[in-house]
Amino acid sequence: MCLIYVFGALAITSGVFSQDTSNLQPEIRDLFVAVGSSVKIPCTDGEEKGVEWRFNSSVLVSSPVLSIQNTSLKDQGIYTCHQPNGDLIQTVSLHLGYPPSPLDVHCWSPSYPKRAICSWTLTPDPILPTHYIATYPSFSDPLASACQCQKWGEQDSEPTLINITAINALGSTTGIWPIIFQQIGEISYVMVMPGRKLSVQWGPPPTWPDPVKFLLKYTVKFHWGKHETARTLGPYESNKLVLSGLVAGRTYYIQISAKDSLDDGQSSEWSAPISAT
Repeated sequence: MCLIYVFGALAITSGVFSQDTSNLQPEIRDLFVAVGSSVKIPCTDGEEKGVEWRFNSSVLVSSPVLSIQNTSLKDQGIYTCHQPNGDLIQTVSLHLGYPPSPLDVHCWSPSYPKRAICSWTLTPDPILPTHYIATYPSFSDPLASACQCQKWGEQDSEPTLINITAINALGSTTGIWPIIFQQIGEISYVMVMPGRKLSVQWGPPPTWPDPVKFLLKYTVKFHWGKHETARTLGPYESNKLVLSGLVAGRTYYIQISAKDSLDDGQSSEWSAPISAT
């Protein structure tokens, strides 16, 4: 798990606690509002005439209801409602921001299936405190702004998709993204064969934990001279291929890309090209 939360509780088994509440100030009430919207804040027990609202200690208006139109960040702050004699009735802390926008997420695995790393951004910045929840098969975890999961846990199938949800006081957004495999298969050798053929053989990435349990399939790309001549073949679950019908004397450049055999997730980047003539 990425984060572990431990909560403690204090149990009071004996004793009586009391205090003088006559001078206690009203609790501050948090109010969350989207930038650009309008808001009305009623003053609790403020029906009598002469009730006034103050903003950061400056008098705003004499009214039991405070109305703010087309709010902006400059309206953020502490609002207090007072009786005619100045006594405090209510305190409101106004927080302005945005609900979470659609996430821009990038998830990749440098050592699948042992670990995956996800990072994301929100545009515009929601400004308000926002937390995130990542979920995938048999697991969910509350996160801060990025996650590096060292272990997925024991599961029947390893995750290749991840669901991330952003939540704040004004709303939430969620989406599902593929995990990109960073491991790239390696071409073992390319051998020239009679009859204008090339025999290509490759293997799994050196960091791949278990090629038997976690099968891969490979796509082969080859071109000559210019990239626009590239041809793509596959995917193949085998680790070798014979390219035929080639032009004698021409130099070919060959690359492979690996992907989960169940066709989940996203393919790796292309391997470095190997040339053969």
